[in-house]
Amino acid sequence: MNTRSLSPSIITALWLLPCLAILQAGLVTHLEVAGALANIVLLVVVDWGILRGLDEGVIWAFIGGLLLDIFSGYPLGTSTVALVVVAALISMGETTFMRTHALLPPVTVFLATLLYYAVVVFILVSTHQSVNLATVFRQVAIPAALLNGAANIVVYPLTHRLEQRIYPVPRASW
Repeated sequence: MNTRSLSPSIITALWLLPCLAILQAGLVTHLEVAGALANIVLLVVVDWGILRGLDEGVIWAFIGGLLLDIFSGYPLGTSTVALVVVAALISMGETTFMRTHALLPPVTVFLATLLYYAVVVFILVSTHQSVNLATVFRQVAIPAALLNGAANIVVYPLTHRLEQRIYPVPRASW
């Protein structure tokens, strides 16, 4: 398979998501805000799903999840499954209204973060890990969802700009 047959979205995911996963593993862990950590891979995957739909959103989620699994302490596949579930549900709501209404992407990221942690907790409980649900949601999921929602005010326009650069709108020629 040569690179010309690959979608520009996949090529972008293959260089961007590893960079974001490394940033998240190395830098973001030191940028704690009121006990919350942003999940930049989750932010970009959700935003890409909003912008490009189900197919590309799930591909980005799979790649991003595998990368997060490499750097996280979760059982292998936990972040992958959680991101793919989130991307599949969020990407189905891809509409022009979703892309143009200013408040919907941050609200969507807030809800997607809560869903992500719900799936992670489900997998951890299913694999007989000791998890205190109240603590996880009160001290990790809700603060992370609030931080991700706020951070998405900056991240969404950047992701939208990247999408426009990868898929430029053809100009009419007369």
